[in-house]
Formats: sequence, C-alpha cells, structure tokens
Amino acid sequence: MTFMATASYSPIIHARLAAGRPPALAAGLAAMLLSMPALAGPYATPARQAADWLELHQDASDGSWRDSSTTRTFLQTTEAVLALHQANRRRRAYYAGQTWLENHDPRNLDARSRRLLVLRATQSSVQQDVDAVSTSASTPAAGQSGWGLAKRYRASPLDTALALDALRTAGATFSSAQAIAYLKAAQLTAAGDKGWPAAAGGATDAYTTARVVQALAAYKSSDATLAAPLANAVATLRTKVGTSSAPHVRAAAALAYLRMDPASNDAKTLLDSLTAIQRADGGFDAGALATGVIAQAFSAAEGADAADGRTRVDVVDAALRAAVNQALGRGALDQLNRGELAQLTTLNISNRGVTSLNGLQYAVALTTLLAANNAISDASPIAGLTKLTTIDLSGNPCAGC
Repeated sequence: MTFMATASYSPIIHARLAAGRPPALAAGLAAMLLSMPALAGPYATPARQAADWLELHQDASDGSWRDSSTTRTFLQTTEAVLALHQANRRRRAYYAGQTWLENHDPRNLDARSRRLLVLRATQSSVQQDVDAVSTSASTPAAGQSGWGLAKRYRASPLDTALALDALRTAGATFSSAQAIAYLKAAQLTAAGDKGWPAAAGGATDAYTTARVVQALAAYKSSDATLAAPLANAVATLRTKVGTSSAPHVRAAAALAYLRMDPASNDAKTLLDSLTAIQRADGGFDAGALATGVIAQAFSAAEGADAADGRTRVDVVDAALRAAVNQALGRGALDQLNRGELAQLTTLNISNRGVTSLNGLQYAVALTTLLAANNAISDASPIAGLTKLTTIDLSGNPCAGC
C-alpha cells in the first residue's frame, strides 16, 4: 500500500472525489424500503438516500468501497462505514465494510486514525490502533511537536487533528496538550486567513481547517485558550467555503460548524446547498468519499448521531427481534438500539409466536403494526406510540386486543 506525503495531501483529497462508478444492481432494495425512517427534519430523507446509495455501491466481492488505488479505497471505505454507522444502518454493507477495515493494514497515521474513528464507533477491537496512534503521538519526529503521516514526514495539522480526534474518541490515555499546542502554533495569522494549511508555508486549506476545528471543538469547554483560535478558524471557513465549494469540503465545514454549535445557520446553508445537488439515486457526482462525508453531515444535523440513539434496547422476545431485524434488512439475531427502532414505520409480526412487545416503545415512527394471532398478553409497550394509526392485535390474549 502506497501513501503520499502530507505536503500534497489536500490536492489528493480533491482528486479522490472522482465521479462515482456505474450503479450496482439494486439487490436488497425492498428491504431498504421497509425500514425508511420517518421524516424527522429537512435532512432525514437526504441522509437516508445517501445511505441507500452507499449500500448499493459497495464492492460486494470484498466489502470495500473500491477505487483506483488502495489509498482511495481505504479513505472511501472509512468514510462510508462511518456514515452508515451514524445513520444507524447496521446491515450487511456496514458489517462487510467493517470487516474489510479490520483486515487491511492502514500503514500510516492518517489512515490508522481514520480506521480508529470507525472501529471505535462500531465497537470493534481497537487496541492495536490505539497503541500505534499513541506511540506516534508520544514520539513525534525530532524537533517537531505535531504528527505527520509517519516519522519521515513533516508534522501536519491534518494528521495531528485526525490522531487527536481518534485518541479522544477511543478514550485512550494520552496527553492532548502537546497536540493542542502544536495546532495553536500552526494556525495562520494573516488577516482573513487564520485557518490551517495543508503543508508548511501554504495558505488556509478549507478541508484541513474543518478537520482541525472538529478535533479542537471537543476541548473548547475545558480549555479557554481555544476560544480565539476556534473563532478565527470559523470566521476563515466562512470566507473560504461557500455553496459552490467542493461537496466534501462543504460537508466537512458543516460538520465543523455543528460541533461548535448544533444549531449553526452556517451549517444549514451548506447542507441546503448539498441537498440541491443530490442526485435522484441519493449519490453525488463527487463519488463515494464525498457521499460518505455528506451523509455524516446530514446525520449530524438531524441529531441521528447523538449518543442516545446508540442506546441498546433489549428486545427479549426472539421472534419479535427477528421480525424487527428482518424489516430493517439485518440479521435475525442482531442487537438493536433506539436509533434503529426509530426507523421502523411498518411492522408485520402476525402469526410469529410473539409473546412480548417490549422494545417497541422505542419505535417512535411506527404507523402500522400487524400483530394478529400471537401470544401477546400486554400491549402497554406500544401505548405511547403517537404515530401508530393502524393496529391489528386480534387473536391475542391481552385485555382489549
């Protein structure tokens, strides 16, 4: 696997956003339609459509989002799996992509940090990556306080931000002070240009600046010295990123704004411009990497990536759990969380031997429940579902069924 030096990273990111490959066969589309989420906000449908596109454009032979080089394949796969995770789309494509990442050596700090962000989110084994990133973080190249792709490369704001974000997200024990100090020192100081460059001596690179803001935003409440650097960076992003910027840059900037302020109007402006260029098939002309980052931004704006959506729900009735997973296009025994249950709009569990509806109280978008001829003795779990308008509980022993 060959990786380029950080000095040419930003142009490479732009080059990676080549137009998407021809559409794959629409296998499994029926299962996707069964689990269409309720329209919660303006970005719910664009997020779902982008996730649909990602699932249908995965390389079924190995689980990656393949492109012309291993570098691009690795980048696209990390962003696509993270997008599916944040959209609560833990289906075949999600698990296949996760497995591909687990079995491919990232070979440099950038790729390893991105994989760590993904595997930590998917609750996979991350210790190998935590150890490798922590080692790089604790032993930067001689004379440098930041981190580069590897020791032979000059420290860069992008690699440092990715490593900082990955270690924090993974809950690793490390000193963030060194990385934060480096990023503050590396910030440009020219009037109107107070972002971070892709390489030493350059002007602000919008994508790099957005990723640095995303990383530092997590520390703003505990480190008062970050207030001015972050404010300057956000002001610079406003001048550098507009509604005609590259799609992945708009999405990265929107994610930065949302980490600073979940109600950001700047994020809304950029996200609205992205919905305007989304194709009918849910993808974007910029390809899989851009679609993955954009889908993450849509999910963040909808709050779909919030921690409470990841809360595990114990659906104790095996028949009910299997039926819900089938409706969601997942394995019968897969564990469910609140975000996934909130995607259900229609559920047919008639004649399935279901004895308990416990867990369905989190199916807040459910409009139709067909549950005839089971052994359900308690309908209280669905009593609070305000959108449930069509119910069939005939042939069950519960009172009032």
